[in-house]
Amino acid sequence: MFTINHKFENKQKLENFIFENKIRNSNNLLIQIFYSENELETIKEIKNLLQKSLYNSAIIGASTEGVISNGETIDNEIIISFSIFEASNTISKGYKDSNISDIIIDLSKNLIQNNTKLLIIITNLFTFDASTLLKEINKIHPTIVVVGGNAGNYYPNKRCDIFSNQTEDCDLVFVAINSDILDVQTNYLFNWEPIGKEMLITKAINSTVYTIDNKRAIDVYKEYLGDNIADNLIEYGGEFPLIYEENKVHIARALIAYDEKEGSINFAGEIKQNEKVKFGFANIDSIKEQNKQELISKYHNVQESVFIYSCAARRQMTGSFFNKEIKMLNNLGTTFGFIAYGEFFHNKDEFSNNLLNITTTFVTLNENIQKEKLKFEDDDILASKKDIKLNALTKLIKKTSEKLDENNYYLKQFKNIVSESSIYSTADETGKITYINKNFEKVSGYKQQELIGKNHNIIRHKDNDKNKYTELWDTIQSGKIWHGLIKNRKKDGSAYHVLSDIAPIYYKNGEFREFLGIRHDVTELEEYKILLKYELDNTSKTLDDNLNYTKQYENAVNTSVAIIKIDTNNTITYANNKFLKLSEYDKDEIIGMNWEKLIDPKHQQNGDCEKISKQLKDGKNTSNILHNISKKGKVFITRTNFYPIIRKNKIIEYINVLNDLTDIINLNEEIINTQKEVVFTMGAIGETRSQETGLHVKRVAEYSYILAILYGLDEKEANLLRQASPMHDIGKVGIPDNILNKPGKLTPEEFEIMKSHAQLGYEMLKHSKRDILKASAIVAREHHEKWDGSGYPRGLSGENIHIYGRITAIADVFDALAHDRVYKKAWNLEEIYDLLKEEKGKHFDPKLIDIFFNNLDKFLKIKELLND
Repeated sequence: MFTINHKFENKQKLENFIFENKIRNSNNLLIQIFYSENELETIKEIKNLLQKSLYNSAIIGASTEGVISNGETIDNEIIISFSIFEASNTISKGYKDSNISDIIIDLSKNLIQNNTKLLIIITNLFTFDASTLLKEINKIHPTIVVVGGNAGNYYPNKRCDIFSNQTEDCDLVFVAINSDILDVQTNYLFNWEPIGKEMLITKAINSTVYTIDNKRAIDVYKEYLGDNIADNLIEYGGEFPLIYEENKVHIARALIAYDEKEGSINFAGEIKQNEKVKFGFANIDSIKEQNKQELISKYHNVQESVFIYSCAARRQMTGSFFNKEIKMLNNLGTTFGFIAYGEFFHNKDEFSNNLLNITTTFVTLNENIQKEKLKFEDDDILASKKDIKLNALTKLIKKTSEKLDENNYYLKQFKNIVSESSIYSTADETGKITYINKNFEKVSGYKQQELIGKNHNIIRHKDNDKNKYTELWDTIQSGKIWHGLIKNRKKDGSAYHVLSDIAPIYYKNGEFREFLGIRHDVTELEEYKILLKYELDNTSKTLDDNLNYTKQYENAVNTSVAIIKIDTNNTITYANNKFLKLSEYDKDEIIGMNWEKLIDPKHQQNGDCEKISKQLKDGKNTSNILHNISKKGKVFITRTNFYPIIRKNKIIEYINVLNDLTDIINLNEEIINTQKEVVFTMGAIGETRSQETGLHVKRVAEYSYILAILYGLDEKEANLLRQASPMHDIGKVGIPDNILNKPGKLTPEEFEIMKSHAQLGYEMLKHSKRDILKASAIVAREHHEKWDGSGYPRGLSGENIHIYGRITAIADVFDALAHDRVYKKAWNLEEIYDLLKEEKGKHFDPKLIDIFFNNLDKFLKIKELLND
């Protein structure tokens, strides 16, 4: 196939051109007539002439903003293009006043065939919705390539004439090219670069955008482009499109109309609601250099024909560089097309049709394999001073935009890290919530839509001191950061506690922007305190006296988040003030230091540092609790969260977010120690009420620990039993003194009451969630159970009795028999040994009795050390 173009001067010259080029009447012939600012009567005469002599050909025509022919953009002329195919046939058809559904049905029936390779579509910009048409065609014929555009003239007046062989004054025309051998390839030149912040289309219907970021669309243009541009949007607005990506195709939407009253803007194509967009600017440098390189990389040989559809706004914006672009494309092969107000592009990889703006689209057609190598001629189009300045300006804008995008991307990563590791919210100057993150939703039980626009009072807990909120509000309104612990209320009414940092955020000019709150959940810590207080308050007066040193713990306040940056060599490049305070280093001392020098050597010895480094190099986030050494040798404990920062698929540094856990860890250890003290003291109270010494519980604890280790329990569980076994007789606090301290033998009724102390002890302790008290509850209930099932309170036997109960039973009986009691004198050791051997397999676990006698010296040593 090949294409030849003719500039019309008169009928005679046209007839001579057809004769000289041997253009014959055939359905293998496509004739396209494009023109601008020409008399319609002349066009009709040309069409009639061609239709009479070449009546089997497919003919289409349109008035346009300009004609593209042989590498030039031509105005005020009529250009006729003849595409002669060897083995492809062409069919054209026009439609007027038809709905899209009927058009699709007719297309499928009368134009589109099984071997249709290309649909050329030209639509009337002012009367037809091309966007919907493209979508509907794509649904039914996703593999057929679609090209063309919206035709028409805006200046000096709105006009669009479209026709086909049989129909004039059309709303749209089609040409179907059907072939078994035709190769069709589509491409587009975009060259628009995003600039400024990303914006959200918050209200849009089809091609009309009403609000952007919840502001009137026209007000957004005024805000960013100035009143001068806004007052002349039709003339200049197209040079500042909104750009985004859809189906892996870059799309720019040009403004074509607006409504000042309602503040809406019409674009030359649909923009969906919730689409994320940016303003764009023409990258002249890209048009000059990158386009050529892209063509070289994709096309190696000359093409038989190239049809081009480019945008009027692109032409207006880029000036002489547009002419260079069109001339460059002519190196591919003979070119023909027109200047449009919306170009049609088919993405063959995604099987999608797209309506583009301010873009140059083109399609190459080949029936034969071309061997002529592609060469690019030097263009001789001189750039005006204005265009040279435009080139420099767009280069400056591009560099500035790249820097801005890099900084925004970096800050976005930074913000994501803080948001991921914290409970995060923002509020306006009245305190109304404007944003909450997922962590806030999770801890509060509210969804974002339930809180946006509400005051933070909605989560305020009634237990908080009102003066605290007065102090908070006064602090942040004075421009300072407020730090403190706040008790909040979840949606379900339950409480949670957060360490909070709340700060005012300002614009560069000093105007208030929003309040920012960063919080950390410390509810578990507060629940520890409440539980401990509950357990202490519910013991006897004697216990309160013995534990009078216990007091309310101070609020653990982590005033802020500590942050450092580390390069890929583990060198610290940045540390904020909070980290400097924790580490006790000055900024000059910390910058340049190897991060691992701050870490407790034990983490290097046990491989923690090596493991963290490996995960970071693999691009993974890490979270570890680490012991750190300050400048003065002080240990501070942190939850250390490392996040790799990636730029262009390469790790450039790591951000380390540290939450100071030192007070929490120390507090937790103190709580555990206090629990141990509670257990021993409560155990001692139980023994004191029965006029026995406190050393009894200590000896029972040590006997139990040795038996547990020798039996095979691990160190952790053996220690737990050592701490729990002193509570074996805690239930005796509920036995009347006249029974508990009766010197003689108890009656059957009194003995039944005495036996109830095992269950009483269990009931006192069973509700605790602490491991020590849960173990103590088991010991209290089961240390009087017997191996043969004759014990109490539940008559358990054998290994159905918890190992804690079996061990404590031997330890308790051995110590009770070896020392004086109110109802008996101490037995000698031989008598005790005889009883234990006799009760082996009856009262006691036979395996434990064997362990006891095989290690008798260890038990006697404890008896001697802790003797009354």
